[in-house]
Amino acid sequence: YIFQHVEFEGPGAILPYLESRNFRIHLVKLYAGDAIPSSANVDFAVLMGGPMSALDEAKYPYLALEKRFCREMFALKKPLLGICLGAQIIANAFGASIRKNPEKEIGWFPVTFENGLSIDVFHWHGETFDIPELATPLAYSAACKNQGFRFGRIVGLQFHLETTKESMSKILENCSEELETALSLHGAFVQTKQKILEQGKDLIPQANAVLVELLD
Repeated sequence: YIFQHVEFEGPGAILPYLESRNFRIHLVKLYAGDAIPSSANVDFAVLMGGPMSALDEAKYPYLALEKRFCREMFALKKPLLGICLGAQIIANAFGASIRKNPEKEIGWFPVTFENGLSIDVFHWHGETFDIPELATPLAYSAACKNQGFRFGRIVGLQFHLETTKESMSKILENCSEELETALSLHGAFVQTKQKILEQGKDLIPQANAVLVELLD
């Protein structure tokens, strides 16, 4: 089950991975009013990104239900992956704080994993999470101390290994105002649309390869 918070942040490279392994795939379009499934019926869930905050439960009541779902998946020892907003939802579900990151991070910048691997990945976020008490850190970057965590069969990633040329174009189109505002503030970790697209040509395959390793 793939939970989508907005139409333009879909599963990207996760979808062909699951299709190639003959999973039955269900898209849960929360933005369109789809109900959250029973955790008992889910083998694996992915929580995608979105422009809202993980703390916006008053405006988006399904966020509280997602957090309960995350705790149920953990109790059932089932695998769960959160990406960007999805990772923040998981972190908050297990008591970790969500707050504004010192730097807005938009574009292709390196993250370093705890095993020493460093790769350029796609970022688009202004908030960050604390590492949940149960979890161990997975990655960090110059702009953001906490880029990932893992506990049990749960993984949260602040960045986007699933990015494809299509998904990158969609977020650039739908979040163009946010990018323009960030560029006007001359942030050290914000790239222009042109640079994002240029770098994506070379960096998407490597990011997708790491995604496959992670999912395996």
